[in-house]
Amino acid sequence: MAVKSKPHIQSTPSVEEDLTELTSVFPMTLHDLKNAVPAPMPMRDAMERASLGNRHASALLSIAAAEPIGVSELAKRLGLLLSSTSTIVGELSRAGLVERAEDDRDRRRTIVRVHEDYRDAMDGWIEVALAPIRDTLERLSPQARGHFMEGWRILQEEAAMHASGQAGVDCEA
Repeated sequence: MAVKSKPHIQSTPSVEEDLTELTSVFPMTLHDLKNAVPAPMPMRDAMERASLGNRHASALLSIAAAEPIGVSELAKRLGLLLSSTSTIVGELSRAGLVERAEDDRDRRRTIVRVHEDYRDAMDGWIEVALAPIRDTLERLSPQARGHFMEGWRILQEEAAMHASGQAGVDCEA
């Protein structure tokens, strides 16, 4: 005689269960994304000669992904003060990796772009470095991609609020 079993009902994980999983995969994912693709050899050589580090590589990737970009916009993307970003850009410029120029429309604004000598290597590096993110977005349905992006925007907003000390202000009784 066949025994009926209860249908397998998949429950929705609680926020705490999702938080536990996310805190496990998040650091590993960021580590893997940062370390999966080293800078191309000509860029690594230039960075080593100028004693530049990971913060410079992150800035260089951001510049290449959005160039031409103003230093103020770069500072926002990196989550750094304008003075810190200006220092990084100056160091990248002295290493010959980026070019700085005044904006023709606003002379107070400095525009940054990857130096022409490194353009091809940079394009290849970006393509490979962003591949896991691009592949992830392509694997998601349009609806799931929209939810994914919404989640990242909310996470960025929450992180910014906590960093500025504004978190929980609206929650006070």
